[in-house]
Amino acid sequence: MSHRTTLRHGRTAAVAGLLTAAAFGLTACNGTGGAAAAPAASVSAADSGSQGNNGSQGSGGSSGGADGAAPAASHGSGGAAAVNGGQQGGSGTKIARCTTDGMEAGWGSDGGGRPDMKSDQQQIAAVWLKNTSGAPCRISGFPGVQIKGTDGTTWDLPRSSKTPQPKVLKPNAHTSFNISLLPTTRADDKKVEPGQVLITPPNEKKHFQLQWPFGGAILDQSGATHPGTFVNPINVP
Repeated sequence: MSHRTTLRHGRTAAVAGLLTAAAFGLTACNGTGGAAAAPAASVSAADSGSQGNNGSQGSGGSSGGADGAAPAASHGSGGAAAVNGGQQGGSGTKIARCTTDGMEAGWGSDGGGRPDMKSDQQQIAAVWLKNTSGAPCRISGFPGVQIKGTDGTTWDLPRSSKTPQPKVLKPNAHTSFNISLLPTTRADDKKVEPGQVLITPPNEKKHFQLQWPFGGAILDQSGATHPGTFVNPINVP
Protein backbone atom coordinates (compact mmCIF):
# COMPACT_ATOMS: atom_id res chain seq x y z
CA MET A 1 0.00 0.00 0.00
CA SER A 2 1.39 3.42 -0.95
CA HIS A 3 2.18 6.15 1.55
CA ARG A 4 -0.58 8.28 0.04
CA THR A 5 -3.21 5.55 0.37
CA THR A 6 -2.16 4.83 3.95
CA LEU A 7 -2.46 8.53 4.83
CA ARG A 8 -5.96 8.79 3.42
CA HIS A 9 -7.12 5.65 5.20
CA GLY A 10 -5.73 6.93 8.48
CA ARG A 11 -7.36 10.33 8.10
CA THR A 12 -10.79 8.92 7.39
CA ALA A 13 -10.82 5.98 9.84
CA ALA A 14 -11.73 8.18 12.81
CA VAL A 15 -14.96 9.35 11.21
CA ALA A 16 -16.03 6.11 9.55
CA GLY A 17 -18.38 5.23 12.44
CA LEU A 18 -20.17 8.59 12.23
CA LEU A 19 -21.41 8.34 8.70
CA THR A 20 -24.41 6.67 7.19
CA ALA A 21 -23.69 4.14 4.47
CA ALA A 22 -24.81 6.30 1.57
CA ALA A 23 -24.56 9.95 0.59
CA PHE A 24 -27.93 11.68 0.57
CA GLY A 25 -26.89 14.68 -1.50
CA LEU A 26 -28.17 18.20 -1.09
CA THR A 27 -31.44 17.30 0.63
CA ALA A 28 -33.31 18.25 3.77
CA CYS A 29 -35.34 15.83 5.84
CA ASN A 30 -37.60 15.67 8.89
CA GLY A 31 -35.70 15.35 12.18
CA THR A 32 -33.38 18.17 13.53
CA GLY A 33 -29.77 21.01 14.14
CA GLY A 34 -21.72 31.58 16.24
CA ALA A 35 -17.69 33.10 18.82
CA ALA A 36 -15.77 34.93 16.24
CA ALA A 37 -17.39 34.09 12.96
CA ALA A 38 -15.99 34.47 9.49
CA PRO A 39 -17.41 37.25 7.34
CA ALA A 40 -20.72 36.30 5.77
CA ALA A 41 -20.87 36.41 2.01
CA SER A 42 -23.68 37.74 -0.12
CA VAL A 43 -26.49 35.28 -0.63
CA SER A 44 -29.50 34.92 -2.85
CA ALA A 45 -32.56 32.76 -2.41
CA ALA A 46 -33.34 30.28 -5.13
CA ASP A 47 -35.68 27.37 -5.69
CA SER A 48 -33.36 24.43 -5.24
CA GLY A 49 -35.63 21.54 -6.07
CA SER A 50 -33.99 19.65 -3.22
CA GLN A 51 -35.83 16.96 -1.31
CA GLY A 52 -38.65 18.52 0.65
CA ASN A 53 -41.80 17.12 2.19
CA ASN A 54 -42.81 15.48 -1.07
CA GLY A 55 -39.49 13.60 -1.27
CA SER A 56 -38.55 14.96 -4.70
CA GLN A 57 -34.85 15.02 -5.55
CA GLY A 58 -32.80 17.98 -6.68
CA SER A 59 -30.25 20.47 -5.43
CA GLY A 60 -30.58 23.49 -3.39
CA GLY A 61 -30.27 29.63 -1.42
CA SER A 62 -30.33 32.96 0.49
CA SER A 63 -28.13 34.29 3.36
CA GLY A 64 -28.14 36.19 6.61
CA GLY A 65 -26.83 37.17 10.05
CA ALA A 66 -27.24 36.21 13.70
CA ASP A 67 -26.65 37.85 17.06
CA GLY A 68 -22.92 37.86 17.79
CA ALA A 69 -22.11 36.29 14.45
CA ALA A 70 -21.29 37.54 10.99
CA PRO A 71 -23.27 40.41 9.45
CA ALA A 72 -26.39 39.45 7.58
CA ALA A 73 -26.27 39.14 3.84
CA SER A 74 -29.06 40.26 1.57
CA HIS A 75 -32.01 37.87 1.39
CA GLY A 76 -33.55 37.02 -1.92
CA SER A 77 -37.20 37.08 -2.83
CA GLY A 78 -39.65 34.25 -3.21
CA GLY A 79 -42.64 32.70 -1.50
CA ALA A 80 -42.28 30.54 1.57
CA ALA A 81 -42.85 26.83 1.27
CA ALA A 82 -46.07 25.35 2.62
CA VAL A 83 -46.13 24.37 6.30
CA ASN A 84 -47.17 20.84 7.18
CA GLY A 85 -48.71 20.49 10.62
CA GLY A 86 -46.97 22.21 13.51
CA GLN A 87 -45.90 21.90 17.10
CA GLN A 88 -48.48 22.95 19.68
CA GLY A 89 -47.64 26.24 21.40
CA GLY A 90 -48.56 27.33 24.92
CA SER A 91 -51.54 29.31 23.63
CA GLY A 92 -52.92 26.32 21.75
CA THR A 93 -51.74 27.61 18.37
CA LYS A 94 -49.55 25.52 16.12
CA ILE A 95 -45.98 26.60 15.54
CA ALA A 96 -45.07 26.72 11.86
CA ARG A 97 -41.95 25.15 10.39
CA CYS A 98 -38.98 27.47 9.83
CA THR A 99 -38.66 28.34 6.16
CA THR A 100 -35.83 29.68 4.04
CA ASP A 101 -37.72 32.93 3.42
CA GLY A 102 -38.18 33.41 7.18
CA MET A 103 -34.51 32.93 8.08
CA GLU A 104 -31.02 34.27 7.50
CA ALA A 105 -27.76 32.30 7.47
CA GLY A 106 -24.03 32.85 7.85
CA TRP A 107 -20.77 31.31 9.03
CA GLY A 108 -19.97 30.67 12.70
CA SER A 109 -21.74 29.62 15.90
CA ASP A 110 -21.68 30.29 19.64
CA GLY A 111 -19.06 27.56 19.92
CA GLY A 112 -16.78 28.92 17.20
CA GLY A 113 -16.50 26.75 14.13
CA ARG A 114 -13.75 28.40 12.04
CA PRO A 115 -11.70 25.67 10.31
CA ASP A 116 -7.91 25.70 9.99
CA MET A 117 -7.50 25.00 6.29
CA LYS A 118 -3.71 24.68 6.65
CA SER A 119 -4.16 21.54 8.73
CA ASP A 120 -4.46 17.95 7.51
CA GLN A 121 -6.68 17.02 10.48
CA GLN A 122 -10.47 17.03 10.49
CA GLN A 123 -11.95 20.49 11.08
CA ILE A 124 -15.36 22.03 11.84
CA ALA A 125 -17.09 24.78 9.88
CA ALA A 126 -20.25 26.03 11.64
CA VAL A 127 -23.28 27.63 10.01
CA TRP A 128 -25.91 29.64 11.91
CA LEU A 129 -29.57 30.07 11.00
CA LYS A 130 -31.60 32.98 12.42
CA ASN A 131 -35.38 33.26 12.64
CA THR A 132 -36.38 36.55 11.00
CA SER A 133 -40.04 35.67 10.43
CA GLY A 134 -41.41 37.64 13.40
CA ALA A 135 -43.04 34.54 14.89
CA PRO A 136 -41.75 31.37 16.59
CA CYS A 137 -40.92 28.52 14.23
CA ARG A 138 -39.77 24.94 14.65
CA ILE A 139 -36.72 23.44 13.00
CA SER A 140 -35.41 19.89 13.01
CA GLY A 141 -33.36 17.64 10.75
CA PHE A 142 -30.39 17.65 8.41
CA PRO A 143 -29.77 20.61 6.14
CA GLY A 144 -28.76 20.02 2.56
CA VAL A 145 -25.16 21.13 1.93
CA GLN A 146 -23.59 21.36 -1.51
CA ILE A 147 -20.02 22.54 -2.03
CA LYS A 148 -19.37 24.28 -5.35
CA GLY A 149 -15.71 24.21 -6.28
CA THR A 150 -13.87 27.07 -7.94
CA ASP A 151 -13.42 24.77 -10.94
CA GLY A 152 -17.18 24.26 -11.33
CA THR A 153 -17.41 20.87 -9.63
CA THR A 154 -20.16 20.21 -7.06
CA TRP A 155 -20.24 17.90 -4.06
CA ASP A 156 -23.45 17.07 -2.17
CA LEU A 157 -22.29 16.18 1.34
CA PRO A 158 -23.50 13.00 3.06
CA ARG A 159 -25.05 13.04 6.53
CA SER A 160 -23.63 11.81 9.82
CA SER A 161 -25.34 9.16 11.93
CA LYS A 162 -26.18 11.64 14.71
CA THR A 163 -29.82 11.85 15.78
CA PRO A 164 -31.65 15.08 14.90
CA GLN A 165 -33.16 17.12 17.76
CA PRO A 166 -36.16 19.48 17.36
CA LYS A 167 -36.01 23.10 18.48
CA VAL A 168 -38.39 26.06 18.51
CA LEU A 169 -36.76 29.35 17.52
CA LYS A 170 -38.24 32.54 18.93
CA PRO A 171 -38.15 35.63 16.70
CA ASN A 172 -34.53 36.77 16.17
CA ALA A 173 -33.19 33.64 17.90
CA HIS A 174 -30.71 31.44 16.08
CA THR A 175 -29.38 27.91 16.01
CA SER A 176 -26.51 26.29 14.14
CA PHE A 177 -25.12 23.11 12.64
CA ASN A 178 -21.62 21.82 11.93
CA ILE A 179 -19.96 20.69 8.72
CA SER A 180 -17.13 18.25 9.47
CA LEU A 181 -14.47 18.55 6.80
CA LEU A 182 -11.05 17.14 5.97
CA PRO A 183 -8.64 19.74 4.56
CA THR A 184 -5.60 18.80 2.51
CA THR A 185 -2.32 20.59 1.84
CA ARG A 186 -0.67 17.82 -0.21
CA ALA A 187 0.02 18.81 -3.80
CA ASP A 188 -0.69 15.30 -5.11
CA ASP A 189 -4.07 14.88 -3.37
CA LYS A 190 -7.29 15.06 -5.34
CA LYS A 191 -9.01 18.08 -3.84
CA VAL A 192 -11.89 20.54 -4.02
CA GLU A 193 -11.29 24.27 -3.53
CA PRO A 194 -14.65 25.59 -2.27
CA GLY A 195 -15.99 28.74 -3.87
CA GLN A 196 -19.58 28.72 -2.64
CA VAL A 197 -21.65 26.54 -0.32
CA LEU A 198 -25.40 26.06 -0.84
CA ILE A 199 -27.37 25.50 2.38
CA THR A 200 -30.93 24.15 2.22
CA PRO A 201 -32.82 24.16 5.56
CA PRO A 202 -34.72 20.98 6.50
CA ASN A 203 -37.87 20.37 4.46
CA GLU A 204 -37.18 23.36 2.20
CA LYS A 205 -36.49 23.64 -1.53
CA LYS A 206 -34.86 27.08 -1.49
CA HIS A 207 -31.26 27.49 -0.41
CA PHE A 208 -28.86 30.03 1.05
CA GLN A 209 -25.79 30.68 -1.09
CA LEU A 210 -22.75 31.46 1.07
CA GLN A 211 -19.31 32.43 -0.18
CA TRP A 212 -16.57 30.20 1.25
CA PRO A 213 -14.41 32.56 3.38
CA PHE A 214 -11.79 30.15 4.74
CA GLY A 215 -9.62 29.46 1.70
CA GLY A 216 -7.70 26.21 1.33
CA ALA A 217 -8.88 22.93 -0.14
CA ILE A 218 -10.82 19.87 1.00
CA LEU A 219 -9.72 16.32 0.23
CA ASP A 220 -12.02 15.12 -2.55
CA GLN A 221 -13.69 11.98 -1.20
CA SER A 222 -16.94 12.46 -3.09
CA GLY A 223 -16.85 8.83 -4.19
CA ALA A 224 -15.92 7.38 -0.78
CA THR A 225 -18.28 5.32 1.37
CA HIS A 226 -17.08 6.97 4.59
CA PRO A 227 -15.64 10.39 3.67
CA GLY A 228 -14.09 12.70 6.25
CA THR A 229 -16.34 15.55 5.07
CA PHE A 230 -20.02 15.38 6.02
CA VAL A 231 -22.91 17.37 7.52
CA ASN A 232 -24.40 17.06 11.02
CA PRO A 233 -28.00 17.79 12.08
CA ILE A 234 -29.22 21.24 13.05
CA ASN A 235 -29.27 21.84 16.85
CA VAL A 236 -26.80 19.00 17.49
CA PRO A 237 -23.18 19.85 18.55
